Amino acid sequence: MGSKDGCHTGNPLVFEAKGVKVYAGGTNRNGGWHKMSPVPDLALGPIGVIHSARTIDVLPEGWKSSSTLVGGDTPIVMEIDWPDYSIPSNLGPSWWRALVEDIETKNIKSISTQCMGGHGRTGVQLAILAHLMIPKAKHEWKNAYDLIKWVRGNFCEHAVEAKSQQTYIADVCGIPEGDSAIVVTQPQWSNFDYTADNLLTEDELRAEQVKIEREEKKAKAAAKKAKAAKKGKKGKKGKGNNPKKHTLEDFLADDERVPFGSDNKVSSPIEKGWTIVECCDCHHNEWRKADRNTFTTPCSSCGFDGGFVQVDREFLDGNKTRLCLVTDEMYHQIEMYDEQVSYVGEAIRRGMSVRRNHGGIATIRIGNKYIPIHLLKRDGDDIVSMKKTTQKIVESRSAIHGMEFMGRQEREILEE
Repeated sequence: MGSKDGCHTGNPLVFEAKGVKVYAGGTNRNGGWHKMSPVPDLALGPIGVIHSARTIDVLPEGWKSSSTLVGGDTPIVMEIDWPDYSIPSNLGPSWWRALVEDIETKNIKSISTQCMGGHGRTGVQLAILAHLMIPKAKHEWKNAYDLIKWVRGNFCEHAVEAKSQQTYIADVCGIPEGDSAIVVTQPQWSNFDYTADNLLTEDELRAEQVKIEREEKKAKAAAKKAKAAKKGKKGKKGKGNNPKKHTLEDFLADDERVPFGSDNKVSSPIEKGWTIVECCDCHHNEWRKADRNTFTTPCSSCGFDGGFVQVDREFLDGNKTRLCLVTDEMYHQIEMYDEQVSYVGEAIRRGMSVRRNHGGIATIRIGNKYIPIHLLKRDGDDIVSMKKTTQKIVESRSAIHGMEFMGRQEREILEE
């Protein structure tokens, strides 16, 4: 698949079956039922993404004034609990078949399918509706793979983005999955390049993979060499002849110790030179440079300096425990703008551009770059790259209650 730049915008008509026209679009690509004129009879989409037909006005029933609100026509809107890059948890085959029956009996003549980008979840809606609404004699597919290819050919080559979505299509439609239609062209957690466009060419992706493999081999060889040298050293001088050099690990409990690389720095599996730590007091998560000051700098949220735990692995394992009230989706704490809204949700509220990169990671346009949401942070009310602003703690780290820790009550703001 190529770049998503320049793919569909608005609400193109994808197919027509039994007198019903089915449209598709992404709210981030000038799509969605609210952009259509006339509005469709029925609109489907995820909660928090699809524009609700409800108003925030609370008016009494039966009053003449309650029926004269200005707002234009609205369709029948179905808001579905449907996480991004995933599938609905409570809509099985019977629901979809019942929906198609309702479409026929309720005289629905136009349908709008949508999600944020108009790719993954929109593609699933299109595939299922096409299979159930288009007469079987006209089916050009025998399995989910062929069906997804048909949707991509009639709508967008990026439609349907996850393996679970292909499996869901097969289960709902009662057809085999077929070959995998999901192609991963970039490692999901590869380091983000802040100096170049993150939409890499195929040649660049292959070069990046070769580089990663070489670095892994080099690291294994270095570890093996270091182990052999250590073993030989003990054999010559004997145990106890070399005084031990103390490191930060010597002063931490076993469950607080963190992995150090051969360069005596904290490991950084997500972003080179950086790590996510969690405060052992308030459990606030934040990005820090991966060095020997990582676990001694006070917490930027509560000021606690008595212990921190590295949580990169929890993030990589998909530990999402925070609900965003705007998108109604789960996120890791590091992806949250505040306690209730993710960076994606806040970007939507501000009208900022949001899209997914090759690895399926949500990114937000900051300046002229799209930056993954897990590599963002707040600078006041602004959303910035977590690398943009760093605080240099000058000399002592004494606590000032309710304020950030500053040596001699001074700090320098360094702009990269």
